[in-house]
Amino acid sequence: MAIRPTQGRIFDMVRLGIQTNTAKLIRAQEQASSGKRILRASDDAVGTSVSLSLRRQIGAIESFVASTSSARPEVEQASSRLQEGSGVIADIRALMIQGMNGALNAADREAIASQIELLGGQLLDIANTRSGDSYLFAGTATETQPFVEELVGGELRVVYRGNDQHQKVLTGREAEVVLNVTGREAFSRFEYTDTSFTNVTGIRSGTTADSGSGYEEIVVRQDGTVGAMGAGVALIGSGDTLVGDRVLSIDGAARTIQLGGGEPVAIPEPAPANFTVGDENGAIVNLDLSGWTGGDLTTTLTGNASISLDGDGFTPLTFTETDLRLTDDETGAIVHVDTTQLVRSGSELVTFAGTPSIFDSIRGAVADLRSPEGTDRGAILRRLQHRLDELDRSQSDLLIGLGRLGAATQRIDVASQRLEDLEVTVDGLISNVEDADFTEVALDLQRAEQTLQLAQATGARLMQQSLLNYL
Repeated sequence: MAIRPTQGRIFDMVRLGIQTNTAKLIRAQEQASSGKRILRASDDAVGTSVSLSLRRQIGAIESFVASTSSARPEVEQASSRLQEGSGVIADIRALMIQGMNGALNAADREAIASQIELLGGQLLDIANTRSGDSYLFAGTATETQPFVEELVGGELRVVYRGNDQHQKVLTGREAEVVLNVTGREAFSRFEYTDTSFTNVTGIRSGTTADSGSGYEEIVVRQDGTVGAMGAGVALIGSGDTLVGDRVLSIDGAARTIQLGGGEPVAIPEPAPANFTVGDENGAIVNLDLSGWTGGDLTTTLTGNASISLDGDGFTPLTFTETDLRLTDDETGAIVHVDTTQLVRSGSELVTFAGTPSIFDSIRGAVADLRSPEGTDRGAILRRLQHRLDELDRSQSDLLIGLGRLGAATQRIDVASQRLEDLEVTVDGLISNVEDADFTEVALDLQRAEQTLQLAQATGARLMQQSLLNYL
């Protein structure tokens, strides 16, 4: 006996066929209009999982791109400012060399000192450059002004108040780039090598290591000249710079006077009451020759002296100390000196080589150029040479910092290009997973439309409701 499906069953089958083919047609139309193969997770569970993973990678890449892009302007600004600072230092250097010309008078040196002072202020402004609300050369303490003027040991100095930490940016999961150069690295690098003197007084380094930074002043004070005098010659007792023992010779026949290894000097006629004679080291003794009898005189003069590092507490010298310890309580500096070769009094510039900041060198050069008229020109020139050596070292540090920023810019460029290429690659992988194949979609669309039409035609024939069809 044949089994006849009921009209309800036939209706359900026709409806199911139409719905199924309509859904296929709609899906094909959605893919054709959107260009996407996956429109919802149910379309392809595995593909959806792969797509989400790839999109997470795109998000990470975009965050790296954003961070590198935001870092680049500050690096470029810092590079530009350091390049400008290098030009300022070159100008200061040229002025310092000009100031070392022995033919200049006090007014000329004052004019040069004023120019250097202005350029020093310009360099300080560069060191305190801001980008928005952040200081470029303060390390990671970007809200702190890196260089400020403060009193140190009773002297106004430029002090670094930033930190020595580096700002970094991630350019990948395991890759980072240092973005900044700290103010200490660029303008105040500490790399102590030794202690040097300007060789004004004849003082030398002792045998024990020193401790300090920047510049200090050793003051050798003349405390009086003594010696057995004769032939009517007398010591005036003030204004002498002689330190240690020196032979004083007067040749009555030649009417000349000589101190130590200095050049013999003619005695004027009449013999003066205040006569200055110097030795080969520039040390001087003031004599009263008004009572000179015209006879010969050979005697040994001894200049007593004391020494101080802070200009406050003086220690009397015996000239036998080979490792005398001097301290500056305000700055904490410690210097050990050999006094056996002292020849004259004066102010000795002490340089802890490799430690003075560029601002210390500039300020010291200005002070040297403004030394009072009559100051030993040789001593000034030696001081300026020390300042110039440290200025050159500081400029080298600044150029090293500029090179590091240039390298950082290059690394950022390389990283940005790499991230852009990676983003294109991952976008391609996402497209392979999500995007529809238009050729296949067109065939699916045509196939779904034909199948739906066939289902509708078949259903129309099956759903005829006459009594004859039923019987």
